[in-house]
Amino acid sequence: MPPSDSLDLKVDPRFLKVAAVMSVISAVTTLCLIFLPAFYAPAQGFEGRMARVADPAYQVRAWVYLVHPFLVFVAALGIGLVTLRRSPVLALGGLLGFLLWAFNEAAQQTLTLFAFDAWRTAWPTADAATREAIRTNVMLYDGIWDSLYMLLLIGFAVGNALLGAAAWGDRLLDRTVSACLYAACSLTVALFIQQLGVTVLPDQLLQWAYPIIQPLGRVLIGVWLWQWSTGRNPQRA
Repeated sequence: MPPSDSLDLKVDPRFLKVAAVMSVISAVTTLCLIFLPAFYAPAQGFEGRMARVADPAYQVRAWVYLVHPFLVFVAALGIGLVTLRRSPVLALGGLLGFLLWAFNEAAQQTLTLFAFDAWRTAWPTADAATREAIRTNVMLYDGIWDSLYMLLLIGFAVGNALLGAAAWGDRLLDRTVSACLYAACSLTVALFIQQLGVTVLPDQLLQWAYPIIQPLGRVLIGVWLWQWSTGRNPQRA
């Protein structure tokens, strides 16, 4: 599909440039999500978990976590628009998968920032009855958060798999971007199965693979989208 096909679909090259930049920024936010936990101590019991609201590094990560899905979805939308004419089913299916992921991840973080953190802030001065209510609320929060996590894993796996197939092309960069999306899908499936109590990949391998595959893939997607925005992609069927 030549670059002019994108223009036939009324895709503004400026949007593809924005999507490319968002993809590169999302590589940075991914690294923040992975490595910022090293800057705050593990929570010791319920009290430690409640006190974490006052930790600056934790708060930075929480807000990055909220912004992150919007950045990634804009990049995914760029991929979907570029591939829509050649592979409409794959492109639309992939976008729906990413939308499911982004919505649920953002929902998790709004629940954390505007509900859970409010309970944390109230905890030190709360009376016994309020503390009991907060404990009950936290139990509900944990259940909802875990359920949304499983749902977002499904969306992320589907989105990466379908957009990976849609992006596959003749050039090395096309295939590299596809491979990164497929790798992200594979890691997500492994995490999903692990949540069911079945170990597919060693934890150490997951800890090493995720910081490499995800940020690198998002940078390459940014380069790929930027090339499409400038019309430097070669002709292809």
